[in-house]
Order: sequence, then structure tokens, then C-alpha cells
Amino acid sequence: MSKNRYDDYDDYDFEETPSRRRSRNSGRRKKKEKKAKVVKEKVKATKDKPNKPKKKRTLKAKFFMILAAVLGLYCVAVLGYFGWTYINDNPDDDGMVETPVTKISEMVTPKLPERTTFLIVGVDDDGTRTDTIIVGCYNSVLGELNLISVPRDTLVRVDDDTFNKMNEEFPEPGQHGMKINAIHHYGGDKYGMELLEKQLNTMFDTNIDFYVKVSFEAFDYLVDSIGGIEYNVPIDMDYDDPGQDLAIHLKAGPQKLNGKQAEGLVRFRKGYDNQDIGRVETQQNFIKEFLKQVMNADTIFSNPSAYINTFFKYITTDMKITDAIKYINVLKQFDSNKVNTYTLPGEIGSMYGFVGGYVMDEEETNKLAYDIFSRPSNEIIAERESQQNAEANAGNYNDAELTIQVLNGGYANGMATKVKQELEGEGYNVSSIGTYSGEKISKTRIYVKEDGMGQQLKKSFDGCEVVTDPTVASEYDIVVVIGTGE
Repeated sequence: MSKNRYDDYDDYDFEETPSRRRSRNSGRRKKKEKKAKVVKEKVKATKDKPNKPKKKRTLKAKFFMILAAVLGLYCVAVLGYFGWTYINDNPDDDGMVETPVTKISEMVTPKLPERTTFLIVGVDDDGTRTDTIIVGCYNSVLGELNLISVPRDTLVRVDDDTFNKMNEEFPEPGQHGMKINAIHHYGGDKYGMELLEKQLNTMFDTNIDFYVKVSFEAFDYLVDSIGGIEYNVPIDMDYDDPGQDLAIHLKAGPQKLNGKQAEGLVRFRKGYDNQDIGRVETQQNFIKEFLKQVMNADTIFSNPSAYINTFFKYITTDMKITDAIKYINVLKQFDSNKVNTYTLPGEIGSMYGFVGGYVMDEEETNKLAYDIFSRPSNEIIAERESQQNAEANAGNYNDAELTIQVLNGGYANGMATKVKQELEGEGYNVSSIGTYSGEKISKTRIYVKEDGMGQQLKKSFDGCEVVTDPTVASEYDIVVVIGTGE
């Protein structure tokens, strides 16, 4: 009889006996014990095996995971909002539909500060002589660009810190008093722009946000790249200076200037009666025309390579790219009619051993600086509206029929009597004269009781200011306060 493993399951080939039953039960028991032993060993091996630590997320990974989640939720919210508004868009008061694109554009457009102050310096080929110094301020509330030209011969006195830094970079300047264009020269590459900014900040009581230093090579390249600038040259210009590679030969009259000719125009000074001041006036007029023809969206976007090349190759600035991007919309909407140019108040004079330099008028400079860099924009707007109302109401009043008081606000004795006689000679009714006890300023002020008064009278005083103030003009319709400059 077969004794193989199939015998236990063959119902027709074996006889059940006690010994066979015991043998079969013993085999089954051994199999169970063997199987239980294997399972036990597996369980033990699993318990003894060290647990593999879970990989922890780094702080960086957590940050980006959270950022991605936030941005994802933000995008979903924004898209959902603009999707809803797109379906429910309604025309605004002008009948225009504000689309989601318009709304997104308004949201991502960065908010500009009320004022941005900057310094523009034009240097010659060796990069040390600052022939052009302009302090600018963009007022985002008024949408205006104000530019103050500082004559290069302006006489200034530098402080000890500036003087010591100059000595580090250059043989001793000799004295603290100097022409302002010498500051950049003595300061060198290390301190030049820093010290010039510092001096101008002191002069104008402001804080320059950034500077732009431009070589005349950049100026020439940009003018040539757009095909020249149309300009009316004020006088015949003939000047040669081989040392500076200057050969200026221009005839007076309207013409198209190439880069080199435009450079000659803004650098020429010998033919003006007042030399540097005449050059400054020409520079200001040219800058307006330059901005009108060059700094507009059509010109820029039709020839972007010229502007990009100029920026990276010829311009040095401490302005960050992130800051520059904020002003793209300003450039796109630039209006050359909102550019106001000024010259540092002062006159030709001598100081610090220099003869024929330019001496700053501190009082007038402080007033100009306050109006441009510090005066609240809402005050400026209110004053302009008041002036417009006064001009509109000027026809309602005849100053010759109003009562006038003249007060001497200057230093010279007898000025009130002198002005009274002059005004009466012009047909005005001066009822009283006296001495002004308030703050003295150089320009004459005309205080009026109501808007519209004083508009004819102000023609008798150069640069005077008309102020509507019933508290000053209480007993009289008009009070004239003579300035120190009369």
C-alpha cells in the first residue's frame, strides 16, 4: 500500500486504526506548531526592527507650501470675483464699462509717494566735471515735474566731514569755500555723488531719493537714435576747446540738432552776457523740448533698444529696478506741459576768493524749496483754485474804486510814502500808510478782503502775491505790504 501523502485522503485504500489516527493527528499538530512558529518569528522580527523616522519638512519647505496655498486661495478668490463682476458689469458714470482687466490693472499699479526727489548730473568725457546739475521733484498728486537748475559756478561752503572726505580722494582742495561743481571732482568716484547730494540736501532742506549721472556721450547717442531734436537756437554759437573735445558752431534759428550739436547747445556759455545763467536758461528750454520729443510712450516703444542701451551703458544711478518699474505708468502718461523749470535764486557775485561766481539768495531759495519739496499738495491745489476764482471775479471789481492801505514791510525808510505817491499817480485811492510789524519777505504781498480784488493793482509790483485774507484787510479793501526787495 502506498505510504505517500495522498494516502490520508484516499477513502477507498486504507483501514482506520487507532495507531493510524494517532499518527495523523500528530502530523497535523506538528504542522500547526510549525506554522505558529513562523508567524511568531515574523512578528518578533517586525517588533525588533527599528522604526524608520518620518522625513521632516524644513522651514523653507513649509514656507513655500504655505505661500503656495495662500497664493492659490488668493488667485481663486480674485478670479472668482472678477468672473462674477464680468458677468454683472455695469457702465460707470461716463458710460464706460470697467472690465476685469481694468480692475486688475488698477489693483497691481503701485502707489507712488506724494513726492519723489532726484538729482540729475551731466558729466563731461572724463566724468569729473558736472556741467549740468538739476534737482528734480515729481509730485504724483499734481502730476507735475519740477526741475531746479543749479548753476555750476554756485559758490558754496562744505562742512568738515565733506572736506575731510575730499582730502582722502584728492590733493587738498585748499579751502571749504568752492564752486559747487568742484564737489564731485574732489570727491572722486568714491564720494563724489554722495557729497554733492549732501550739499544739495542742505541747500534745499530736502532728501534726495536717488541720483542719475549721465555722460554727454549718452546724451549724444540718445538724440541720434531718435533722429535728432527740433529746436530754435537762440543765438549764434561759436566756440572751440580741443582740451574738452568741444567744437560748437551753430547758427541762430529753428533747426534739427544731432547729438553732438545738441551737446554743444547745452554746454555753450561764452556768448551769453550772463554766461552760466544764460546757459542754464537755454538748458531749461531745451530740456522741455527734449522731454516733449523724447520722453513719450510712442518714441520709447518704437525704439526701445536705444533707451535700454543708454540706460545700461551710459548711465550710473542708485535707483533700484523695482523702484523704476513704479514709474512706468508716469512715463506712459507723461505730459510735457506739466514740466516746470526754475533756476536757483541768486545773482552774480564774489565770495570765498572767487570773482564772478553765483551767490545763492537763501531767502528766495528757502521759499522755492518749500513750495516744491515740502508744501502740502492740498494747499497748492486750494491756492490755485482761489487764484482761478479771483481771476474769474476780477471783472467784478475796479481796484481804483477800492480803499487801499500801504504798509512798509521793508528796511528802507520812506518806502510807504513813495509807493503811495506812485499808486495815486496811477489813479488808485490810498487812504492810509504805516509800518508792517509782521514777517518780512522780499516780495510784496497784497492782502484783499474778497476774491477778485487786487488783480489790477498787482501789475504795479513785479512778482507780488495776492492773498485773500479778511483778517488783514479788515478796515480797508486792500492792504499792500511792501517787500524788502522793492
